[in-house]
Amino acid sequence: MSGPGTGKNQAESGSTSILSRIVPDVVRRRYTLKFALVVAIMGVTIGVLGATATGVVSQQVEQNVEEEYRNLASQQANTLETWIERNSISVTLASKNDALSNTEPGARFDIRSELATTDGNVYGVNAIYLLNVSDSGTRVVASPQLIADRQLNQTRRAWVGEAPFDAIDVMDVHVTTVHRIGDMPVVAFVSPVTGHPDRYLVMEYSITDLTMSLDTDTEDRVTMVVNDEGTIQATNDGDRIPGRDQYGNGTAMRPVRLASELDGTDQKAGVIPNMAPDETILNEEYTVGYAPAKVSNVNLNWTVLVHEPRSNVFGFMLAISRWGKIATVGGILLVGLFGTAIGYNTTRDINRLRHWAHRMREGDLETTKRTTRIDAIGELYDGFEDMRRSLRQQIREVERARKEAEVSRAEAMRMNEYLQQKAEEYSRTMRRCADGDLTQRLEPDGESDSMDRIATSFNEMLAELERATGQLKRFAIEVENTGELLQTSSDSVRVASGHVADSVQRIADDADEQKEQLQEISREIDDLAAAYETLAEHGDDDVQEHGERLDEIAARISEIATLSEETLAESGIVAGAAEEQAAELTEISDRARDLTQYARPLRDALDEFETETDTDLYADD
Repeated sequence: MSGPGTGKNQAESGSTSILSRIVPDVVRRRYTLKFALVVAIMGVTIGVLGATATGVVSQQVEQNVEEEYRNLASQQANTLETWIERNSISVTLASKNDALSNTEPGARFDIRSELATTDGNVYGVNAIYLLNVSDSGTRVVASPQLIADRQLNQTRRAWVGEAPFDAIDVMDVHVTTVHRIGDMPVVAFVSPVTGHPDRYLVMEYSITDLTMSLDTDTEDRVTMVVNDEGTIQATNDGDRIPGRDQYGNGTAMRPVRLASELDGTDQKAGVIPNMAPDETILNEEYTVGYAPAKVSNVNLNWTVLVHEPRSNVFGFMLAISRWGKIATVGGILLVGLFGTAIGYNTTRDINRLRHWAHRMREGDLETTKRTTRIDAIGELYDGFEDMRRSLRQQIREVERARKEAEVSRAEAMRMNEYLQQKAEEYSRTMRRCADGDLTQRLEPDGESDSMDRIATSFNEMLAELERATGQLKRFAIEVENTGELLQTSSDSVRVASGHVADSVQRIADDADEQKEQLQEISREIDDLAAAYETLAEHGDDDVQEHGERLDEIAARISEIATLSEETLAESGIVAGAAEEQAAELTEISDRARDLTQYARPLRDALDEFETETDTDLYADD
């Protein structure tokens, strides 16, 4: 279903189509001819329209100027927002550094080194410091510019302690008002440190760069940045001191209040065409454009105000009104001549702008164009110039970032080559140690703390291993020597025990043989004694005496036989003990032989390891 807007668009398209068929292509292609045609039509109708046309034109010019000032205020606000956003991103990224949350002893020096590196890498930083906020106060943890471990209220940055630290979210940045450090006006950007709830990173920026970026194209135009309390934060007016002077009171604060009302609306800027004179701003009626500065994750209450005398801003409108009446009276010819002049100037400026845009598209950012026009075309000149400066600045920043990245990449490659070379050197030394040369050592060179710690730990391990190897070598030699000596002694004792057993066996055999002989003799004596007894019974005294002697000899021989039996029994016991001792010595000899067999391979294996104690070890052998 078509709405009113659709019908309007269709009507406009139809009118354009009709005009395109009526107006020749030669006129449509040339802006000068089209403008001349319009001037001719205006010349015909100027006498009829008269004052009405002049009033309409004056009103339109006034609207254009007001729009220009809105755009100008919006552009200046964009410049301020870009400056604040860039610095906010810098402090936010820097606060994510894990080193800033380190609380180990001696970490302050590492933190100071990180802050110094950040200070050197971030453009425009006046001072950088890490704060610790607690119930006992706000203390400076580390800073390249401030003395560490001092309370913040003992420094010239006591005003930073007024920041609402508890209300700053982890992704938010707090921007302070402008304060002066000596003669330098600065702004502090505060961001919480990731990983430590009580620490905050502060980066101070001088507003000099911001002041230089404010609009200075027109001498009478004054641009100021004012907070809600009316304190001037930045200005291109050299007579006003940022951070100390007040913008104005009463009626002069009206644009600041109107700017705060734009929050939450689609309108980015506003303009007040006519403001009464104020000695703190301008001593004549002036026009002011205003725009609030809005940056995500930053609670900012700053307003950009662009001032210019009303006579300068609306001078062209008054001239149109005056000369419009003269044109009405003067006639079509004067209007035609005036229109032609305007058309020529406009065409010339448009052609210059087109040529300038072509040059910038081809990469020429050094060529610049100037104009004294303050209308929309003058605004285009200003916009092209701002765009040229912005592009050139961005290209320079990109080039600087590229060079810094190349330097960082070169340093990383150098460190990588060093680590590879050092790793290969350590690998060769460790391989020689694995092959048995325990005299090798890794040499720390102080280039990398990690590699130096590896070298120190490895050298200590080798020293312990070398001492343990030397002790094992001495133990293996002692075991081998003791085993050989024990084996030799046991063999000697075993042989001696064998000899003893053989001797005892021979004694036992002789005793047994003597026992049999004595028994034989005893039997013969018994028989002889019996014979003598028989003779003695027949009365022979000599026979009886010899019989008694024989009995006595038989008794002695019986005692000798008994003693031989006891000797034979004791010889058996001695022979059994000798055999048991020989068996035990044989077992000891076998164990000594096994111990020697095990100790010799152990010593041969340990001999494969070369240590500093080898010479002293084998000198004892």
